[in-house]
Amino acid sequence: MTLGIFKHRILVYNFDTSENSTLIATYFGGRVFVNAFSEGRLYPDPEDVVVINLPIDIIQTAFIELPPVKNEKDTKRIVELELRSNADITDEINVGYVKSVHNKVLALYVKKTDYTQYKLSKNIEFEPDVAYPNIFSELLITKKLPGYWMYLVLGRLNSAIVIMNGDRVIGLRIIDFALEDINRIIKEETGFEMLEIEQSGNEELMESVKKIVESLSADIIGLIERELIISINTTEVEKLSINQITGIALICDFSMVKEIILQSQWNFREKVSEAITLFNIPKRLTFSDIGLLYRGGLEFGKVKSIRW
Repeated sequence: MTLGIFKHRILVYNFDTSENSTLIATYFGGRVFVNAFSEGRLYPDPEDVVVINLPIDIIQTAFIELPPVKNEKDTKRIVELELRSNADITDEINVGYVKSVHNKVLALYVKKTDYTQYKLSKNIEFEPDVAYPNIFSELLITKKLPGYWMYLVLGRLNSAIVIMNGDRVIGLRIIDFALEDINRIIKEETGFEMLEIEQSGNEELMESVKKIVESLSADIIGLIERELIISINTTEVEKLSINQITGIALICDFSMVKEIILQSQWNFREKVSEAITLFNIPKRLTFSDIGLLYRGGLEFGKVKSIRW
């Protein structure tokens, strides 16, 4: 679709939140305007920038120490060479990376066979411009704070704890927790999904959901406590203790789950706070949706704002 010389269309397919919907936005003058949330899958035009999410469970990671790199553009190629050398990888792979400390990067890579299989499983008949992993899409729009911080990302299908020193990743642990499991219980009990109920303002349904979430709170808190301890004790790049952690930033789409974590009494409660986002999260959209929109906008330049 041709929008004019200064306007560009972004299509986002976030299969974590919906198998058959399309988020449509326009990039103009450094701003992303959300135009529509189509309930059907819209087929892209050649001029569109197309962004899809990748599940973190098909992504493999490794911390790689790099030799001196004169040109930043060469880093991705060198990361792949180092990966192949260190891990004896012979498969065709797609590689990305995020910066760490001590001349290291966290390499993220997916085998082409796994990527192709994922596309087939989602009936994706086009090649996206950007395929971006869950967890990192949420983290992309989260403000990185100075000092050692743990970012607790509770996602729809995948969750993780990311430990950072400022804007540098020094630890990543995928955890066995999915908001969709809670959503499924709520839908069985009420007939509605969690976000639908939270946005409806229906007091009777909200009270029912609150009781369900409270009944699960001990399990949720127990799992989070255990995973935070393991994450601290297994960092690869730097050895840390919980006393060195400035804070724990919580990223979660479900308000009631977030409230339980922030209001309950547990070992790390005093360090936990709600994550600060670079942009407001409009109703109906998730952290991941906005992160993917933001990543699509970066294909054109800086993104100053995202508005509905």
